[in-house]
Amino acid sequence: MTYVYGPVPSRRLGQSIGVDPLPPKTCNYQCIYCQLGKTTHFTNTRANFYPIEDIITDMQTSISNNRNKFDYVTFVGSGEPTLYKDIGILIQKAKELTVQPVCVITNGSLLNNIEVSNALMNTDVVMPSLDAGNEKDFIKINRPHPQIKYQSMLQGLIDFNNSYSGYFWLEVMLMKEINDSREKLLEIKQKIDLIQPDRVDINVPIRPPTEDWVEIPNDIVYERIKEIFEDYSNINFPEKGTFEHSHGDFEHELLRIITRHPMREKQIIKTFGNLELDEKTILEKLAFLESKDIIVKKIYNKKVFWRKK
Repeated sequence: MTYVYGPVPSRRLGQSIGVDPLPPKTCNYQCIYCQLGKTTHFTNTRANFYPIEDIITDMQTSISNNRNKFDYVTFVGSGEPTLYKDIGILIQKAKELTVQPVCVITNGSLLNNIEVSNALMNTDVVMPSLDAGNEKDFIKINRPHPQIKYQSMLQGLIDFNNSYSGYFWLEVMLMKEINDSREKLLEIKQKIDLIQPDRVDINVPIRPPTEDWVEIPNDIVYERIKEIFEDYSNINFPEKGTFEHSHGDFEHELLRIITRHPMREKQIIKTFGNLELDEKTILEKLAFLESKDIIVKKIYNKKVFWRKK
């Protein structure tokens, strides 16, 4: 299926069916830590990039085939999902197809847009991001589209949460010597206090980032986080579990996942072992796909990852 994938394991959402209504790497940010690589379609213009009927058909099939196997339907993937103009219709359809909660993972940049805000009001969980406490750091870390300004983005988060009846979980990505100093953390915390989310997830880049100079903070920073955020935070570490896949061929199933969700090599071996493929065969197939310039290997934090080229 083209637009729906999973279920995939999530640190916060258990097993999640992902809905990705965008062409690869379509976003209004160019974050330095993005796990998918550089944004190739940099836009702040909302559009129906794919026929909505095709996306709904994929949703119906995936949800029907995975009854009792997933915890959430999540709009996320290879870009900023709120750029899809009729995301509200997709959310409504997901609510009709399952009793499981519906979540949108977003950078939050368009929550100040009334159409986007109204569409997301129908969800159960919204998970936006806030990685900077000021305009300068925002531009350095997220490298937003020129139309997006920090204060407007921040006010959108505040206003949306004031009206939203679902769960509002804010994500913060911390990087070594970029936004992990005491001063930077206090500044971020000040903005979070204005937003008043139900929960704050503190993340570190556990997969290879877009920019090679982005690094995980030193261990001492974790104590600093605990002190500043007190009981208001969840420190996330590498995800566990395996990915669900159809019993198709290895290449098709692998690409279906890593186009949106880069995987550790050990995770690939564990996930596809039940296709009656041994480790040696899987590694040979990975090497072949790499030689054809279809996938790329990245070494990050002493671990081997694979993502689509």
